[in-house]
Parts: sequence; structure tokens; C-alpha cells
Amino acid sequence: MSRQLIAITGAAAAILSAATAHAQPAAPAPDPGPSDPLPAEAAPPAAAGPVTPAPIEPPSSVAPRPVIETRPPEPTEGALGDQVISVEAGLASGGRVTPGGLRINGHYLYQLSERDWFDGTASFTFGSGRGGCFRDRQDAVICKHGLSDGTGVEISARIRRMLTPRGVFHPFAQIGLGVGLARFSDDDVSGVTFPLHAGGGVRVAVAPTIAVVVEDELELGIGSFGRGLGIQPQVSFGITAGVEFQLR
Repeated sequence: MSRQLIAITGAAAAILSAATAHAQPAAPAPDPGPSDPLPAEAAPPAAAGPVTPAPIEPPSSVAPRPVIETRPPEPTEGALGDQVISVEAGLASGGRVTPGGLRINGHYLYQLSERDWFDGTASFTFGSGRGGCFRDRQDAVICKHGLSDGTGVEISARIRRMLTPRGVFHPFAQIGLGVGLARFSDDDVSGVTFPLHAGGGVRVAVAPTIAVVVEDELELGIGSFGRGLGIQPQVSFGITAGVEFQLR
């Protein structure tokens, strides 16, 4: 009897203990505090502020300037071109051992600046071949040729400067230096000459690429001659007229 009572009491105690453990609630999860940040995914989107429109500038009261197309000035009709050739004929004075007579010039001009041109010139002088030399009492050779005696050929380099036009007339001045040969056939006298040229002229355009030109020049220099003449002065004055043709 006592054994049964002890068994019943133990079973009752076990049942009571199991029932108590089953009825006790589980501990709640800790509540995050206000200082804990929320995950990035859970963070609410930031409130967009009001968008201020860009200010609209008032229309300008000043009218835009018109675009003017600038063109290079067209060449003046009859103006001296970049390259020019000319042929001239006239007379040149001689004397002593300076050849004189018919003078023919050929020019080639090349523009260097707005007003200056290089002038390469070939000159030919055709005079008589009669003699004019003799020996004096000291047996020295003296030559006294006339204004139109002797022959000569010369190449010179000059600078031509165009001056201010006067109506249809376009004057110019020029200066240069040359080297040439002079010969008096009847006296068998020849020599090398070095003349300095200075002069001027005027050109008149008769067509867009053609002009008539007249020029004069003074030649001063020296020459070295044979037959014992040695160094002799060279003095000449010439005037020529011709036609210029513009190449481009």
C-alpha cells in the first residue's frame, strides 16, 4: 500500500512539472532602440525639395551685327602686275670711249613689295664703227669718238619704284648697276664697263595687260680698256619708249 502511494505521488509530481514548463512563455526578442540605424533597403526615400526653374534672360534689344564678307580688292585695270616684260627702243649719247647710237632695251620686272619691282635689263647699243683714236706727241693713245660711235652690250639689275599716279599717267623712278662690253671696231679698242644707272619714266595703260612706257636715264661709270687706255670714264644719257606686257 505504501509503495503504491509513493508511485502515485511521484507520477503526479512529474505531470505537474511538465505542465508548468509547457505553460511558461518564451522570452521576447529585444526591441531595437531609436539610435539603431535602419538598413539601407529599409530607409525611406529622401523627400525631394522644390525645383527652382532657371531664370529666363530677356531678349536683347540690340540687333545682331550683319556679317559682311570681305573680299580682296580687285586689281586696278592697267596696274603693274607681279611679272612684266617690255621691249623699248630709243637713242643713247656716247663720246670718247662711251658707245652711243641706237639703244634697244629688254626688261623683266618682278614685284618685290607694294611699290617696288626688280628690273632685270639687257641693253644693246648700235653706233658707227668709224675711228676716233690717235696718238699724241708723247705716243699716248687718245680717243675722241662722237655721240653715235661704237657698239655695246650690257646687263643691269635695277629697282623700280612706282610713284603716285596722276590720272592715267603712272610715274616711276629707278636706280641700278650694270656690267657691259664696249667696242670701237675701226680702232680695235674694247673694254669692260661698270655703269651706274639713275632715271625715271612714266607708263600709261592702254589695255588691262598692256601699257606704253617712256623712260630716260643717266649712266655714270668707269671702264677698263686696252691699247694702253686703261681706266676711262663712262658718261651717257639715253631715252627710250616701248610697250610693257603683263604676264600675271
